[in-house]
Amino acid sequence: MKVTGCIPSRYASTRLPGKPLCDIGGKPMVIRVVEQALQAKSLNEVIVLTDDERIRDAVKNAGYRAVMTSEQCASGTDRIAEYMKIDPSTDIFVNMQGDEVLLDPKHIDALVGDFIGRDDAEMGTLAHWESRAEVLGDPTTAKVVMGRDNQALYFSRNCIPVRQDGNLPEQALVQIGVYIYTRNALEKLGRLEQAPLESTEKLEQLRALEHGIKITVSIVDHYESLSVDTEQDLAKAQKIFGKC
Repeated sequence: MKVTGCIPSRYASTRLPGKPLCDIGGKPMVIRVVEQALQAKSLNEVIVLTDDERIRDAVKNAGYRAVMTSEQCASGTDRIAEYMKIDPSTDIFVNMQGDEVLLDPKHIDALVGDFIGRDDAEMGTLAHWESRAEVLGDPTTAKVVMGRDNQALYFSRNCIPVRQDGNLPEQALVQIGVYIYTRNALEKLGRLEQAPLESTEKLEQLRALEHGIKITVSIVDHYESLSVDTEQDLAKAQKIFGKC
């Protein structure tokens, strides 16, 4: 069974233009993510999917693999679905965010291990327990509730669940933006139109739930996140990795 790690990467960003190529400790950000992903033992291959020649060239110049995809792709999932058509050998695709510079390869291995161990696996994601009120109330982070079978029931930018009095719970599950798909599930997703819940919450994973695709949630510990979306985030990353 071949598992391919995919890193969708686009140049345009309203808050931090050209962020995949921003320098972090002497390397472009996208290269930092590639190098973290390559440490995952469960991935047979890691590839960057982009619609920008500058990103493609930076990845190839660093000795890694990059493939051009259409500018019409609306999401990372769409980009991977397009790539799948020219890659008949991959059975499972892992979608990793191109701005998660602290991506933990052990978490990727845990996700893949859980996923291939389930007979009913279609799609999966990662999550961690969080108790800090400032995180639970932050709409930039997605929250998830799941059933006893570890299948996602719903995702939201609001904290879910909430107490009956409207206050935050002691802890809740915060999603980590990594996805895994079977080939069949990805093919189905690539044909689906945006659904009402996805449009309302601005969370693409809701498209899968609305159309009956199961999403398995793997819970990990010791999660440290740094998604580089702003100049402030970039400064934090440069401090961690050291400026060039």
